[in-house]
Amino acid sequence: MSLNINQIRDLVADITDLEIGNDPSDDISEDLVDTFIEEAFQRIISLNTKWPWYQTTYEINTVASQRRYATGFTQVHTTATGTNVGSDFADIREIISVTNESNGGNQLIYIDDFLAQQYWNGTADVPGYPVYFSMWAGGLQIWPKPDGVYTLNIRGFRQPSYAWLTDSGLTVDINDEFHIMIINFVASRCYQFQEDPEMAAVYMNHFDQGVTLSRQNITHPSNNQPMVLSGGLQIWPWNTGWPAFKSGNLLWWR
Repeated sequence: MSLNINQIRDLVADITDLEIGNDPSDDISEDLVDTFIEEAFQRIISLNTKWPWYQTTYEINTVASQRRYATGFTQVHTTATGTNVGSDFADIREIISVTNESNGGNQLIYIDDFLAQQYWNGTADVPGYPVYFSMWAGGLQIWPKPDGVYTLNIRGFRQPSYAWLTDSGLTVDINDEFHIMIINFVASRCYQFQEDPEMAAVYMNHFDQGVTLSRQNITHPSNNQPMVLSGGLQIWPWNTGWPAFKSGNLLWWR
């Protein structure tokens, strides 16, 4: 069941039998309840950086001789359709893969930014075919810096949106299974505010148990795909040959 901010407030009021509003005669202020709602949301999203709800695919076109990209990421697909995911690198929570879709194509290999700088510096830092990527200081770095325009497909997880906290036309930006859990958490905090520790503990226990069960269900590995415990060392950025770099592959070159 998808819920918006008003529906959460109403359900919390029904459970706790409290008057929620901004009038001095109300039992608890609406602003304080909204703070509890945001706290519950933050607790849930902090449990995992890879909730399937935030899966998003982006595209970006490189610019010749430009290594760093902090803006211009275009959303291609996302689990939560209709959500404004943003177009900046800061709107991406975690990157899973970067694939070059131009020419023959290749999947870029992640490399530590510090290690990449050891090889691409000074006169050796010449443009070439994109083979590696790193992330540093709020930007995506391509190594070597592209020698032309390449379309990069980026699979990752976007940042959660908080717009639903102030827009009642939007529902909570997370899997529907967690919406009821938010109500349990807010009810617990309201009882705590009313100095009722017993009822606060009851609803906090409901919240903890519900989140644990939902987390196990949502993040459970697919039964249609075998689990690979060790994929080995990846040394091929694509399947047709070695990248052109200083007499050999970076992973082997010393």
